[in-house]
Amino acid sequence: MRYQPLDLDALVLTAQKPSRYVGGEVNAVVKDLPAMRTTWALCFPETYEVGMSNVGFRVLYHVLNARPDVACERAFMPWPDMVARMRAGRVPLWALESRAPARDFDILGFSLQFEAGYTTVLEMLDLAGVPILARDRGDGDPLVVAGGPCTFNGEPMAPFFDAMVLGDGEEVVLDLSDAVAQWKEARGARAELLEQIARIPGVYVPSFFQVRYAADRTLAAIEPLKPGYERATRRVVADLEQVPMPDRPIVPFMQAVHDRLPLEIQRGCVRGCRFCQVGMVSRPQRQRAPSTILAAAERGLARSGWEEVGFLSLSAGDYSCLNGLLESFFARFGPERIAISLPSLRTETMTEGLARQIAQIKKTGFTIAPEAATERLRRAINKGNSEESLLGAVRSVFGNGWGLVKLYFMIGLPTETEEDVLAIGHLAKRALRVAREIRKEAQINVSVSTFVPKPFTPFQWDAMISVEETMRRHDLLRAAFPRKGPLVYKYHEAQGSLVEAALARGDRRAASAVLAAWRAGQVLDGWTEHFSFERWQTAFQAMEQEHGISASWLANRERSTDEILPWDHLDAGVDKSFLLKERERSRQGETLVDCVAGSCSACGACDSKALENRLYTVSDLPPGPAPAGADGAAQGAASTEPPAQRVKGPLIRLRYAKRSRAIALGHLETMNAVLRALRRSGLPVSYSQGFNPRPRVSFGPACPVGVESEAEYIDLELATQVGAEGVRAALGPQMPTLLPLLEVQELDQGSPALGADLSAVRYLVQLGPGAEESELDRYVETFRAAEKVETSRVKADRRIRVVDLKAAVLHLERVKQGEVAFELKAGNEASAKPSEVLACVFPGLPVVRIAKQAVVFSQRVEKSE
Repeated sequence: MRYQPLDLDALVLTAQKPSRYVGGEVNAVVKDLPAMRTTWALCFPETYEVGMSNVGFRVLYHVLNARPDVACERAFMPWPDMVARMRAGRVPLWALESRAPARDFDILGFSLQFEAGYTTVLEMLDLAGVPILARDRGDGDPLVVAGGPCTFNGEPMAPFFDAMVLGDGEEVVLDLSDAVAQWKEARGARAELLEQIARIPGVYVPSFFQVRYAADRTLAAIEPLKPGYERATRRVVADLEQVPMPDRPIVPFMQAVHDRLPLEIQRGCVRGCRFCQVGMVSRPQRQRAPSTILAAAERGLARSGWEEVGFLSLSAGDYSCLNGLLESFFARFGPERIAISLPSLRTETMTEGLARQIAQIKKTGFTIAPEAATERLRRAINKGNSEESLLGAVRSVFGNGWGLVKLYFMIGLPTETEEDVLAIGHLAKRALRVAREIRKEAQINVSVSTFVPKPFTPFQWDAMISVEETMRRHDLLRAAFPRKGPLVYKYHEAQGSLVEAALARGDRRAASAVLAAWRAGQVLDGWTEHFSFERWQTAFQAMEQEHGISASWLANRERSTDEILPWDHLDAGVDKSFLLKERERSRQGETLVDCVAGSCSACGACDSKALENRLYTVSDLPPGPAPAGADGAAQGAASTEPPAQRVKGPLIRLRYAKRSRAIALGHLETMNAVLRALRRSGLPVSYSQGFNPRPRVSFGPACPVGVESEAEYIDLELATQVGAEGVRAALGPQMPTLLPLLEVQELDQGSPALGADLSAVRYLVQLGPGAEESELDRYVETFRAAEKVETSRVKADRRIRVVDLKAAVLHLERVKQGEVAFELKAGNEASAKPSEVLACVFPGLPVVRIAKQAVVFSQRVEKSE
């Protein structure tokens, strides 16, 4: 039967990070899969915490689930420890929401954000039980589709995908949903489905093109096999106002890489950096209205409980009314202590007004990307910044409270000289001197990567420098930087860059290397501990034996401008003639002013009708209150001077449960989920004073992973009187389904703290086969009769602690067939874990279920109703 949920609870609990596989997050969408016309499993070829940080992945999930006849669920790459257990138990890859096998869905949609995910795609297909090669799939297999920036040269992955989406996906995924639904209703053959989706603008079907190779190993021709389908053209959403942002964003239980509310403020960039693929293929620049952004922040924060918002774009400083947007944001959300992140600012957009605004932003690290350290090379790559703007940005950032700045550079750019390389060290040292004039403890981290020529850029014909030359240039830089101190040099390994370049510039023959690397066990290339250059070397050697081309031939070879490129049958919007002119300007050291600040550059991306730059001005800002204070500081900011005497607000004690899949959550993850529920509830929680205000909330002792609970407790202080029923009404609906609110109690002001008030915890345990009554009784009596029952545990500092269970266990009994109950002393002294009691008192007996039933508070028992 399709969509039959898998029984995964026991498997998930064995994982290194069980919360990756829980599902059931706030705002996750669960639908009746058999009732849907089309079902999707969006697959991200990375781990959960990486995939859930991708804004495009989130947007498509929202767009698809907004359709009542479409269901969309998520699947991520399991960590290797889980993969081993899945293969041993023959458990297929599953979708997070329903836990149904991924192969049961109509469409598997993969996000190709970077070449390092290619082998992971094959691993996920194999785990799902879906044929790796598109040619081997039948009518009963899902349609396997790719999207994301890598599809602009998806040729190394062409044999594995039925189709690829070029460009913006919000409209295409709905067209694909309709096409698949119609095909299912007509009971057509798989070939008919491919014919149908090839007619959708933005969809590329690789099997409808045939590649021929010349004697010199270059491409002789890319021949269309379907009449009228000579080129696949990108799809562009002309007006972002027509595609809403998620208004109920999923809130992960575990901390994602970017743990915040993501809001895309604009799409596309016309700055024209000649090395930047995404800046070329995402043209024109399309902004969202400031009123739309603020409204999305209002809804998203209210429905998520996040404490931070990210204003996302390729260059946030290019948003035309950013200062006004930030002022409006802080005026509205400053009192709620909402932080904001601007992850992509250019040095030349760091104006005085923006410098004043960033003083209110959460201060972790600040990233600046000069890319090149000399004026000549910056002109060659059309990077419109100067040394003055960089040093000015450093002054602004450190002058407004930051302690760390990260500088990003590249080596191996076309026309680069040794002088350009050494200038990176010189410029970094000047930046540090400027920073230290402002903050004595200032630190600058310099990260250097190797330039990789990407398709649809003016440098697509250029060669990447060799691994040996990359290492030589890194050696020059290492010698230019101090070994220790506030100026830190970091770099990307040359071997990884070679693999990236070979796949980014490769044709369909490179698919044999991807397949060979995966068969050798290569997955999760983005993680240093899993990347193996030796496996890739072997895979590329196999490719060379089969096709006569090497990784170096793909990556380190300059290509003639009349050579057929693997992506020439794809249309990314920019004309090849424009790219050639830009390449020539680069050689001449000429810059090109972008078409927002200057005139049209005739790149070919716009039609000057529906598709063109869409910008907003200060006049488009919605009316609203100005930030309080002459310096524009947010209202409600925490005072640095504590009051002479603080008056405590009302004290509330909450009891909630931890049920079903939530047993896989750790204590910190549970705490974050509850704190975000409190934010969503709007309750007036009291905060501490000082620079970093914290909610006055106290949690009970950690509930062990794998243990259900009906007796989890929190004490909180409110700023104003609400009452128990008011708290229940506000907070109850906001708690995650897996963590339901059970009880609300008002406490007297003199009540002891939660930790001090707790004296014992009661557990009920169900044991598996072999737990006969007589045997359990014997184990219980043996324990009762013993003077000491000791167990040991290794602490975090590797010291061994011996625990006497006789002192820790206050009560132990068999309650009925296969079940035992015990009460453990609370507190640090003589405390024990339920797992330790079971292992020592009932050795060898399988445990089916552990439930925390009640706690004992100061002579009274608090338990489930």
